[in-house]
Amino acid sequence: MKHDQHEHHAMDESLPKVQVNTAYNSGIVTVEVRDADNNAVTLTETHEKRMHLVIVSADLETFLHVHPIENASGDFEVEVELPPGRYLAFADITPVGMTYVIEPITITVGKVTETPSIDWEMLAERDSATKEVEGKTVTFHHPKLTAGKSAALSFDLNGETPLPYLGALGHVVVLDEQGEKFIHVHPVSEDKPVFEAQFPSPGFYKLWVEFKFSDAGVLAFPFVMKVADRN
Repeated sequence: MKHDQHEHHAMDESLPKVQVNTAYNSGIVTVEVRDADNNAVTLTETHEKRMHLVIVSADLETFLHVHPIENASGDFEVEVELPPGRYLAFADITPVGMTYVIEPITITVGKVTETPSIDWEMLAERDSATKEVEGKTVTFHHPKLTAGKSAALSFDLNGETPLPYLGALGHVVVLDEQGEKFIHVHPVSEDKPVFEAQFPSPGFYKLWVEFKFSDAGVLAFPFVMKVADRN
C-alpha cells in the first residue's frame, strides 16, 4: 500500500510547472490544471481518483474532501454547495511528467468583509482527544509532536471496523494554523488505523481523519494539535 505524505514538496525545476486555478459558480467548483501553454494536463490516478480536492473554510470549521470529474474541456468539476464565506482549496494531484506543489487557492463566495481570527491556544486547550460524529466515536493518540520529526498518529474506533475508503483504511489531512502547509497521509498498514506524519514547523495544526462506516458512510473527525520546536 502506498502511504506517502503529500505536502509542500521541493519543486523539481527540471520539469515543467503545473498551474492550478479554481472558480466557484452556482454550486459548481471548477478546477483548471494547465501547462505553460494553457493546455490541459494529464493526471495519474492515486487512491482511485485523479484529483482529491480538499476545501476548508477560513475558520477551519468546514471540511470537504471531494473528487472533481474531468469535463469535455479538460477541466475538473464537482458539485459543492458553499455558503457565503472565504475558503481554501487544495488540489492533491500527480501530473504526468510535470512538477507541482500543493498550495492553497482562495475561493470567495458572496461578500466577505473580514477573515475570522482563531484563538489557537484556547482551541488546543479545549480540544478533546475523543470526538463523536453521527453516533461514531474516535479517540486520537499521539506522542509529543516535534517539528521535523516523524510521529505515529493512531486512532481508536471504539470497536468499529471501518470499510476501505479510496484504497486505504482511512485518510488524514492536516493544515497548519496559517492554512498554508497541507499534509495528506494514509495508514502505514492495511489493517490498523495508524498514520505516520512529519510536521515541517512548530505551531498549531488542525487534523481531520476520515473513516468509512457501513451504516454511516464517510465521516470526518477533527482534532487540534500543537507541535513543539525541535530545540
